[in-house]
Parts: sequence; structure tokens; C-alpha cells
Amino acid sequence: MGDVGPIIPYYIRTIRSIDLSTGNVLGLNYIYGLLSLITFVFLIALALLIIRARPKNPENRFMFVLLLAEAYRVVANWYNSYPFDGSEAFLGYIANYRVGWYFCSIMCIMMYISTVSFYPPKRLQFMAKPVIKNNLWWFVPMLAAVVITALVSANGVVGTVGGVHYVECPPGSEGQDANILSYKESEPITGTCGGAEDTDYVPNSFFIPASSDIGKLLLITPVFSATIAMLFMRAGWKRFKDDPERQNEAMEARSLFLGFAGKAFIKGTMVFCIVAMVVRFGDFNLADVTSIIETEGEGVVFLYLVLFYGFLFSILLTGVLEGFMFTYAILKNEILGIDEQLRRTFSAALFATLGGIALLTTSEVIEGFVPGGGLAAGLVVGAPLVLLRKPIFNAIQNFSSVLMPEAFTAAEKSYIEAYEIAMEDRIITAEERKFLNLQAKTLGLNESQVEDLESWYDQQISDEEE
Repeated sequence: MGDVGPIIPYYIRTIRSIDLSTGNVLGLNYIYGLLSLITFVFLIALALLIIRARPKNPENRFMFVLLLAEAYRVVANWYNSYPFDGSEAFLGYIANYRVGWYFCSIMCIMMYISTVSFYPPKRLQFMAKPVIKNNLWWFVPMLAAVVITALVSANGVVGTVGGVHYVECPPGSEGQDANILSYKESEPITGTCGGAEDTDYVPNSFFIPASSDIGKLLLITPVFSATIAMLFMRAGWKRFKDDPERQNEAMEARSLFLGFAGKAFIKGTMVFCIVAMVVRFGDFNLADVTSIIETEGEGVVFLYLVLFYGFLFSILLTGVLEGFMFTYAILKNEILGIDEQLRRTFSAALFATLGGIALLTTSEVIEGFVPGGGLAAGLVVGAPLVLLRKPIFNAIQNFSSVLMPEAFTAAEKSYIEAYEIAMEDRIITAEERKFLNLQAKTLGLNESQVEDLESWYDQQISDEEE
């Protein structure tokens, strides 16, 4: 660990000293790192859920691989979640990890568009041929591996993904130049340790990933790829929804459409804003924010950092949205009640995320006006969240229900209707149970399915009565 003192006080100190206008954003790195690890676990869990449901189905395999790639991508900033010691070997490890990250990015770009094979519009019906869609789950990763290998062979690691730098401000370095260690051919950068009064900020250490022309291209391309996939899924949805025998496919295409639409809109907006800032003001050296403040002013630095970290957090948000929508699409007809489970989990995650963002944003806004901005933010945001938790959460639940509506087969719906009649007086008599058992047998529902359906209905009644 870098020479930053005890780890817990260090985390607290850096989080409390977050100030976007002066570039003190280490605390945000640690918050982002923690949330990225949580998101990683979520996506891995969803991927395993998908592959365990139907391990030999090509669509399940495809989505499994796609979510694994997305899980790898969300932990892009893992090396700034802890004050690791910088060394040539560790910088090399980070550089190689970034190669893997770009490999996953290339793979995701290809896989987004390839989803058309499972829900093709009429003009692309040929993509649904078994020889194509049955092999996409392994062919696309192999093709992406060939591409990234060719890029690294031609340009080197640094030329492909950009360099990596380790920035350290040891005790007593306030107002002085930072110690910077760069990986191999990385373009040199300068760094400062803030002003002489930044005693709450120093000591610290962090890593700065540099960019490359290829990296900048891969920053933009996934947005266009997601947009194309969104249009494909919309066309497939429109095609299937008018066919009574393909309603399940229509619902699946709709879910994928919403997942891609969220990614295209949210990430697209953030990428556009960052590109606009870079075009207007040039590349930002986050190791030397002092010089940027002197040339462009605190307002420009503040806006850029809001957009930059907005982009980073959008990776997590869209990753979660993607994961839930894709899992819902694939499993809603495989695992009874998965839609309700996903809705509840998604709602809880969205509530926590939006609450955290609101708290951080409010704290940053009022920091300059009210001493102890964190406490004031807790009162301004935290109190309403606690007092209005239920109506806010219900509103999010309603939004989740729009994204992921209830999905039952015709047989399940018939049984629920029969159970609803039997439950009018909230008591199931012996005769009614015999009738329900006969109904379940006629509809081809086993004991486990019946239990799940009745539990789901009972839960709905309980929620309505509350």
C-alpha cells in the first residue's frame, strides 16, 4: 500500500475532501471502485443464472458470454479502489488488464449487433439460420480476440490502449510536484500535489490511464453499436407482436430493445458531452488539475469532472439495466416468478444508486456555501429519502413494472384465474383444493409450479392490502 496511513481513516478523509472544482476526486474513485465491484458481482450472478437455466441453448450461451464481458468492463477502474504501491510490474499488470478491457469492448460491439440473429426483422431473416445463431456465442469472442491481437501486434500495448501512470504525493508534498512513474513508452505527464493548504488531501496515490486513438474510437463505437442493436430489436418486436404464436419472442425483443435504448441514450449523452469538452478545451491531464484551473478556470474543471464521472457511473447504470433486461428476456418463461424477483432487485438497486448520487451531488453543490456540506446534504437529501421512502420506492417499482411486466404462460394464467375464484373468501376448502389439483393436472402444471403461482398471487394480495 502507498504511504497514506491507516486505510479506513484514509478512505474517510479522501471521501470527505471530494471537491470537483479543485480536482480532489480520489474519494469518488473509491466510491466508484466499490460500486463497480458490486455491479460486477451482480452481472456475474445474472450470467450464471442464465447459463444454468438452459446451458445448451445458443441464446442462453450468447447472453452468458455477453454479460461476462460486461462484468469485466464495469471494473475498469479497479486499481483506484485501493492505494496500491506503484511499480513497473504493477503498471504492466494494469496495462494488460486494459488490453482485456478493450478486447471485451470489441466483443460487446460485435455482440450487440449480433443479437439480431435471435429476433430478426424480415429483411434479416437469414441471420436466424441455425449455422449462424448457434455459433455466435464462441465465434464473436474468437473474432474479437483476433482483432485485439492484431492491434497489439501492430501498435504495441501502449499504442493500442494508451499508457499508464502512477501518481504519488507523499507526506509534506503539498504545493509541490507529484512523483510520477510511467509504464514503458507512455507519453510523460506532469502532476501537482495541490495547494500548500491541502493537508487533508495529501498524502495520496493513484493511477492515471492514458488514452490512444484506438481507445478514443472504442469509447464512441459501443454507443453506435447499441443504437443499431436497438433499432434491430425494435423492428423484431414490431414483427413478432402481431403474430399470436410469437408473443414470447415479441416480449423478449422488447426487453432487449429497452436495454439497448437505455445504454444508447445514457452513455451516448455522456460521451457526446465529454467529446464536446475535449474538442473545446483539449485533453485534460487529471494529474495536474492546478494548471487546468489556471488556464481554464474552476468552472471548466468542475463541468468536465461532473461529465467524466457521470460517464463512469453511467457504465455501471447501463450495465445493471442491460443485465436485468437481458436476464428478464431470457428467463421470464424459464423460471417462474423471475420477473418479480428482477423487478424488486432492480428497484432496490435503482433506489440506492439514485439516493447516493443525489447525496453526493447535493453535498458538492452546497459545500461552497455551507460549512460541513456533507452534514447539510444528509439533512437535505437523507431526511426526505427516509420520510418518503415508500412512495419513492413504489414509483420506482411502477417504473420497473413498465420495463419488466408480468409474464405468464396461457396455462399459468388459467390456473391463476381459477385460484383467484377459490380465494374470494380467503379460504381454500377441501373441495376447492380438489378442483385446483384437477385444474393443475389438466393444464400440465407440477406441484412446484402451483406453489409458486399461489405464492405469487398471495403476495400480490398482501401488497394491495398494505
